[in-house]
Amino acid sequence: MSPGEFRHNALTPRSTAEGACAARALGALERDVAIRCPDEMAARLLGGLNITTLAKHRMTRRLLLRAARHRRPGAYTYEIARTKFIDEIVLAEAAAGLDELILLGAGLDSRAYRLVDQLGGARVIEVDHPATQASKRARVRRLFGTEPEHVSYVAVDLTRDDLAGTLSAAGHDHCARALFVWAGVSFYLPERAVARLLAFVAAHGNPRTSIAFDALWRGAVTGTHDYYGAAELRHAVAKRGEPLRWGIPEGRLHETLARFGVRPAQTIDSMQARTAYLTRSDGTMHDPPYGCAILIHARGR
Repeated sequence: MSPGEFRHNALTPRSTAEGACAARALGALERDVAIRCPDEMAARLLGGLNITTLAKHRMTRRLLLRAARHRRPGAYTYEIARTKFIDEIVLAEAAAGLDELILLGAGLDSRAYRLVDQLGGARVIEVDHPATQASKRARVRRLFGTEPEHVSYVAVDLTRDDLAGTLSAAGHDHCARALFVWAGVSFYLPERAVARLLAFVAAHGNPRTSIAFDALWRGAVTGTHDYYGAAELRHAVAKRGEPLRWGIPEGRLHETLARFGVRPAQTIDSMQARTAYLTRSDGTMHDPPYGCAILIHARGR
């Protein structure tokens, strides 16, 4: 493989899960600890010859970041911010006492493995599409030699399958203190699937149960608002066969979530995310993340 072919493949991953993992792997190599992505395991889940090979060298790293900024402005920094936000929620909920951590559309999420010591013995359930999950499990076995005992894998198509029934069959306790993590998934689902999932979380039997997820504003999905990075995002995912489908109407966050039975405990928009997670040690800011996304931690009403 030539250097040009490798760079193209590194910047054009085969799935959104691989793209997000590649961004985390790149972010874990940021020199400034104030910016650095905490997912130091991402590169190992990618495996083999991957984006970190280029990222480790000063000259190629600069070229790689420049190319990523041009192709998908906001994507790299958004992935860093989203990872930090959700990690904070996971660690806070675990410290308060957690029975189950349920990763919905888990993709190449590494939290079950890199945060195991902080989870306080909580069981982890990874939920994903059968094909995506099969690839993930093979990578986990390659890394650890076996699948960790504290992790269960549940194959579900969130657009069609009965999540509640499938989770129950896998041993999920409806009354457990549970945290659902749903990162980078809601935008690709039809509204009925989003409504069904959030209603399931809202109806959970334990009042401590919550969900950490992200969403887009509807104008980014429809193209009616010119958010930073939105046009490039729409083009990239549509070309990959994973078009954007759902977004929250601008100015109607609380109303929309209430309709699905949940209330936000914490929300961070793009500007707030940049300040919180992308401010360097010297006080300057890294590139802005997507201008069209919002990070949410919500509980049942």
